[in-house]
Formats: sequence, structure tokens, C-alpha cells
Amino acid sequence: MSLNSLNLQEINQEQALNLLTFFIRSNKNITLFGRAGTGKTEMALQAVQACNLKLSYINLSVVDRSDIMGYPSIHEQGDVITFKSPHYLPKLLENQQPDTVILFDEVDKCAPEITAPLLEILQFRKINGVPINAHACILTGNLPNERTYNNTISSAILDRSAKYILNFDFEQWLDWAKVNNVHDLILGFLKSDPSFTIGKEEYETTYASPSPRGWTLASQALISAKENKIVDIDSITQIISGYVGNEAGMRFSTWYCYWKQYEPYVHSLIERGNMSFNFADLMPTEKVVFVIAACYHAKQKVFSDKSKNRFIYLERLCDFFNDYKVDTEVQVIGLHTSFNFDQIKTQKLYQCKVFFDHFTKLSEGISFRK
Repeated sequence: MSLNSLNLQEINQEQALNLLTFFIRSNKNITLFGRAGTGKTEMALQAVQACNLKLSYINLSVVDRSDIMGYPSIHEQGDVITFKSPHYLPKLLENQQPDTVILFDEVDKCAPEITAPLLEILQFRKINGVPINAHACILTGNLPNERTYNNTISSAILDRSAKYILNFDFEQWLDWAKVNNVHDLILGFLKSDPSFTIGKEEYETTYASPSPRGWTLASQALISAKENKIVDIDSITQIISGYVGNEAGMRFSTWYCYWKQYEPYVHSLIERGNMSFNFADLMPTEKVVFVIAACYHAKQKVFSDKSKNRFIYLERLCDFFNDYKVDTEVQVIGLHTSFNFDQIKTQKLYQCKVFFDHFTKLSEGISFRK
């Protein structure tokens, strides 16, 4: 726990996911503040899925009072005015148990007139006195110093939920990124210098800054670029820089340049078991990129190949480590960028004894999050 001007407890991604799950199951509300692109919404989605509930997403920055409260029904007879509730507020049917979590995003940008109807939802799970299908509510927002046009949030709203600040933890994000198809080249680059994962906290007047979300989008663009046969250094640099800013994009281009230079040798090594190239002549950074590329290609081949001979790619990778006496630290960087124990279990890679024994031996003394 650390102190901050907002007087809120600071938590990491793992703690946030645990708390989100707890408050959802307890039918309570939770508000999560954090820097843009650090995964607040993604973790809310994961927690809702873990609780086997539905999700209703509402962006509070684009709604006004009538959007939530609804409009009076002018066609009904009698002296009592009833309201037509908006379609995006999940309706609670008769004898139905609430099975939906409402995610109120951008709470720091909602208009002041939203306060009253939002309070009714948070406290009574009703709007205009009519029950809605709200098992629990999650609110998310940015930090005041992010220059994201924050409004002062009503203390009445905040008093009706538990409140936390999400602090970004690189290693925990890396665990998530490995199983969510973030490109190994990007992960390897960020492992070499985690400071490029997210921009500086002292926000300057810039239009682009690296963030975990930006790198995830950049990874998707990198994969799409290859599918569209866009592989030249300048084009890739421009594409990546568009998501993470010029400085991070230029730094990444060096890694990409090495990757493209050694890719043919990596393919030959993993797919045919031979390589007309002297790995020992490479500079330390080049060796890291080469090993990351080799691990990535071995992973791609073994994951896509369903034949009984698919483990040959992992065996060739291990032979390369041994034949070229690759530094242990470099092996760890490459293997742990591409693989983790969950993947080894789900893909049954433990059946490849050479690889599993090698991976396990390298992993001794290293702490892994489950």
C-alpha cells in the first residue's frame, strides 16, 4: 500500500481481479481508477466472465440524464406518469434473479446531471423506482493528472462503492500478454526495457505515449502487416509508432531490423535443423533477438502442427541451445517470452521430455505467478 493525493489504496492487476470478483459475487459496487490503457475494462470483463454473469457496458461520457432515466410515456392512460427506460439498461423480469453486471465506464467524465439517476442505480438497483437487472456495478475512470478532461466526481457516488487505484505491474501484464497473442517480438523488446511499456507519469503535452493497450494494438497491426506482406523497416516503424509514439516506435525498429535479418536462419534452424550462420559472432542484443525469434518460431510450429512428430521443433530448439552454448540468461528471456507452464500443460508440451526437462531446469529458482 502506498500514499497518494486521492487517499485510495493502490493495487496491482492480480489484486484488482480478485477484488472485482469478490465485489461482484457480493452484489456490491467497485470503482477502479487508473492510467489509460492499463487494463481496467479488460479486467472487469474477465471478472464478470469468472462469475458466469452477463455484462452491460455504459459509457457515461456520452449519456445525459434522460438517456439513463428514460422518457415519459405519452401514450398511456391515467394520471400517473410512467417512464420508458433506455434499452441498454438491462430489464429485470418478474421472478428473475439479477444476472448482469453493469460496467459504467468513464465515470470521471460524466455530466453532473447524471449523479441522481446513477445514485439510484448504485444504491437501489432501480431507475425511476423500477427494478433493473443489476447484480453488481463496476465504475472505471482515469486519474485526475492524465489530462483526460476529468470532472469532479460526486462523493455521493463514490461513497456507494469500494474505491481503488490500479497500478500497472509489468510482469503480470506479461503473463496476460503471452496467452492473448501479443507478438513475441514486442514482448521481447519490452522485457529488454520495461520502461517503454507505459509512458511517464509526469504527463507532458504529447499526443502519443506508450501504453499496454497501445502495444496490444501494435501487436495486432504487426501481425496484420505480415499477412498483407508489409515487412519493410520504415513501414513497420510508422505503423508501430502510430500506436505507441515516435520514441518507442524508433527504439522498436532496431529490434525489428534484427528480427528480419535473422528470420531466414531461424526458419532453417527450426524447420530443417541446420543453420549456415555463426551465432557466436552476434552482439549481445542481437543474440537476444535471435533467440526470441527462434523460440517464437518453434512455438508457432508446434502449436499449429497436430502430427505426432510436432515435437521435433522443440527438440531442434534445445539442440541449438546446447550446440551453440547459448547463455542461460538469454535462453530464459527467449523461452519465457514464448512459453509458460499453463501453455505447456494445455498444449501437452510436457510430452516432449527434452524440452520439458530443459524448460523446467532453467525455471528453477524463478518465481511464477499462477
